[in-house]
Amino acid sequence: MATFERPQSKEKLPADLVPVLRSSGILGDRQLAEIRDKVLRGTYPLDPISLAERLVEDEVLTVYQARRFLKNKPHGLLVGRYIILDRIGSGSMGRVYKAHHQMMDRIVALKIIAPEIASNQKVVARFQREMKLVGRLDHPNVVRAFDADQMNSVLYIVMEYVPGQSLGERLKRGPIPAAEMFDYAAQAARGLAHAHEQGMVHRDVKPSNMLLTADRKIKILDLGLGVLMAADNKATFATADGIAVGTVDYMSPEQALGREVDGRSDLFSLGCSMFHLMTGKLAYPGESPIDRLGRRISARPTPITDLIPDLPSAAARVLDKLTATRPQDRFASAREAAEALQSVLRPKSRSTTARSSVSQVEESPPAKAPSSLDSIVITPPASPVALAPRPLVEAGKPHYPSWFSPLAAAAERRPVGLLLGLIAVLLLVFSAGAGLGYLVK
Repeated sequence: MATFERPQSKEKLPADLVPVLRSSGILGDRQLAEIRDKVLRGTYPLDPISLAERLVEDEVLTVYQARRFLKNKPHGLLVGRYIILDRIGSGSMGRVYKAHHQMMDRIVALKIIAPEIASNQKVVARFQREMKLVGRLDHPNVVRAFDADQMNSVLYIVMEYVPGQSLGERLKRGPIPAAEMFDYAAQAARGLAHAHEQGMVHRDVKPSNMLLTADRKIKILDLGLGVLMAADNKATFATADGIAVGTVDYMSPEQALGREVDGRSDLFSLGCSMFHLMTGKLAYPGESPIDRLGRRISARPTPITDLIPDLPSAAARVLDKLTATRPQDRFASAREAAEALQSVLRPKSRSTTARSSVSQVEESPPAKAPSSLDSIVITPPASPVALAPRPLVEAGKPHYPSWFSPLAAAAERRPVGLLLGLIAVLLLVFSAGAGLGYLVK
């Protein structure tokens, strides 16, 4: 149960809390009538502090709202269609609140831009243009924007409400282990890649703008708001350091020099954020903002291996490339950076084929023990005795005509002689024929 301390001066404490509730505009007429009726019947106490405690207990008010009412500060709790429930935190551009959309019954995060920034017409015009791009973003590693508007002099943006803590808050418990940080950075790079592909540059990547959810997911905050500082001609390095450490300690060299920036500037800021989150120390230390800015322009960051000696060389190389002084020496895109960060966590392994071939060369497999099937030896049969093939038709003595029998008998006895005799007879016949032809002529 919430309890509230009684202020020292009674002038700050309202004598009757109900009129203060009415002036805030966050409660309807029916709710106010019920509260007044319960006070008159004695169901609710008349004392303002006791009444505030009872309203918090009954979930009519939040603790933040009750504290405001007890200080006689009812105004500012209703912003457009949103009722402010609690204050989440503050940043370089303004304050962030947990709010409730009345009609849609949705809890959101509402960021009210600092009055000194919202009063600049140039800033407002650029903010309106940037919000059109922010509305296109839809990525698991980016906090989505639902609404943006200006009410009188109040400029605000409405985002999804994500319970969790920023990495800046996480750092208060001590440096983040390298493997854990590389995982977070890979997620952040994927969110930045999505924004860059939509034509947006964050311009203010820092630990406090990386939200860590309960399921260890990273979501990038404040996309589209970096242009507000860029459009504010009154912003200086001296005031920027007081407003947001990230504006100085994670700023890229080209941004520090006032040059045009692209997605590679965000990669530099991501690298500086990683360095700080893993070591608890700044990559570019210095006594003053100007000193720290000068170091990033003229010098390289402190080697991270000086602070984390056991950091793998592959991880150190990726971080060195993120924080290269010249944009062209960094990763060409946030998507490429995300792949490099992820590869440090899960390096590519050699193919199974390569591993198996190497193992075969280096070590022969052990002899296989014979199984019941392997022990059976099949012996080929002995060579059979050569047998004459049995003819399909029995051979017998042929029968010749009577006139051919003497000639056949001679061929069986002397085949060569018979052949030569036949050749001689043919030659004689040929010669006789040739001579007769000559005589006739």
